[in-house]
Amino acid sequence: MKTDDIDTLDRWYQCDISREEMKELMQRSDLKGLIHTVAFFGVLIGLGIIAYHAIGTPWMIPAFFAYGTVYCFLNHLMHETHHRTVFKSIWLNELVHWISGFAHGAEPIYDRWGHAQHHTYTYLIGNDPEVITPRPADIPTLLGQFFGIGIIQPGPIINHAFGIIPPADKELVPESDWKAMIWSSRLWLLGYALIIASCFVFGTILPLVYTLFARFYGAFIPTLLNDTQHVGLEQNVYDHRLICRNVWVDPITSFLYWNMQYHTEHHMFPTVPFHALRKLNKKIKHQLPPMYPSVWHAYREIIPTILRQQKDYDYHVTPTLPADYPAAPQEASVADPETTETVSETVVAETGPSVWVDVPGAKDMPMDDVLEFKHNGEQYAVYRLDDGYHAMSNKCSHAGAKLSRGFVIDGQIECPAHNGRFDIRTGEATLSPACDKMRTFPVRIENDEVQLSLPT
Repeated sequence: MKTDDIDTLDRWYQCDISREEMKELMQRSDLKGLIHTVAFFGVLIGLGIIAYHAIGTPWMIPAFFAYGTVYCFLNHLMHETHHRTVFKSIWLNELVHWISGFAHGAEPIYDRWGHAQHHTYTYLIGNDPEVITPRPADIPTLLGQFFGIGIIQPGPIINHAFGIIPPADKELVPESDWKAMIWSSRLWLLGYALIIASCFVFGTILPLVYTLFARFYGAFIPTLLNDTQHVGLEQNVYDHRLICRNVWVDPITSFLYWNMQYHTEHHMFPTVPFHALRKLNKKIKHQLPPMYPSVWHAYREIIPTILRQQKDYDYHVTPTLPADYPAAPQEASVADPETTETVSETVVAETGPSVWVDVPGAKDMPMDDVLEFKHNGEQYAVYRLDDGYHAMSNKCSHAGAKLSRGFVIDGQIECPAHNGRFDIRTGEATLSPACDKMRTFPVRIENDEVQLSLPT
């Protein structure tokens, strides 16, 4: 778990949108998630039945291609449940997370931690584990992915299943998740062993055709879409508008793709669920580069860029940003306009090694909300719950995101970068990738002012 650059997340550019609008957009729904998920699996099962009845006819190849294509879009369902935004209920997210991860050929715990790293260090070369095309792109490897070659990585899963966790994986995954990852890897191996065994028991290869093999013969269209997300754009910059590409797709593809055509919005605001990304786009699209009108238009740019990068490693496409919303400075953190700063004169009392400090604006904050507060160069998050006020450090213990930009859910604060959660009253981590307890601070109300006890 990389935490060597605790200010990395502060440096990313964010579009202007009000906290009230964001709070509305990030609401999760079991109903919306279930409708989409059930419909998705309904399409998948229906195509599977059609493909079965097409065996031995000329329609078999297109039928299985259609089935395999939808099957490979399970990758995107796994991705959305990585972020726990498909459903409001955590248990439902985790159940679908494991099912879709297994079908995709990934062990979901290990894969989730790698994806969290991707969101922290998106296309920051050397730190982002999901860079598809390091420059210069290995064209044979890139082409192989269109046929599923290299997408499934069983090596780490086999290692973990036997209790072997290499140093790089120990750095990525915290020790608190090792046991769960090991048993999940063993379950993954057992599942695929049973699929293979069933081929011998029933005397048919169809169980593999409908599962593991589908990850190969159905990979073309999902890979075609995945490569539009980042390939050929800038790298090592802290502005998602320069390293993500939004591409228009038709409604059917959007349904299968879980709205990932709004990829800039997803990276900038990963707590927003798939069903709200279109609304988010409407609110901030004036601050973004124009959306590509089709996948074809994107590849008219991607293919020449990849070819030119074979000789000119530094060549890339720079999206055109709106004049009123230029790229953020790349050498300093972006200022937070909602920050509240105090100075030493706000100290009203001393009790031993601590001082009580007024928190301006805290008494007026809404219920179940959070306020960022700065004092003497340190950052704190002050919360208002139904039982009073609470406070903790503002920097998430996982990767340093500002918790004050997150939202309160059932007495917990959700990290705005990776969707981990902490108990506001105790500081305990309650959902990964949050693992380490946050430091909490006493809060009181004195002379009608909310005050925070801070170390001197």
